[in-house]
Amino acid sequence: MAFCGNCGTQYNEGAYFCPSCRAPLAAQAVSPGYVPPPQPSPYGGDASPAAQASYSNYAPQIQPAAYDSAQAQQRYSSKNKIISIVLAVLFSYWTWLYTFKRDRVKFFIALILALAAFIGYYVISRFTYVSLAITILLWIWPLTDTLRKKPEWYAGY
Repeated sequence: MAFCGNCGTQYNEGAYFCPSCRAPLAAQAVSPGYVPPPQPSPYGGDASPAAQASYSNYAPQIQPAAYDSAQAQQRYSSKNKIISIVLAVLFSYWTWLYTFKRDRVKFFIALILALAAFIGYYVISRFTYVSLAITILLWIWPLTDTLRKKPEWYAGY
């Protein structure tokens, strides 16, 4: 058994690097009574050889972000007016599913009107102009409703 010339740690014969400080051991074996002098820490001050040997001491400590539940809920559950406008343009009254807690009555009224327009046009085949007017109304109503709401209404959702 030999000792590292850098930190004084005992190592097995034939090792190429010190198991403690990772210093190369080629032809630097020393006698068992050797104690190396203390070396200055790379960041100033004196540190023990054991503290200098570990590379994890120099790695930055990552602190987990401290979020309270109100911030997390605000971040992940707030709605956006832009998204609501895009949904109103593309999907008509189905945009009210995005804000269903507050707009469920409007959604069910629009759904009943859409079913009436569907039945009038495809089943009865008599109310074609009325069905067309209801369809246009069901596209304009959610769009104007979405456009007139302030962004704060969505942020505080």
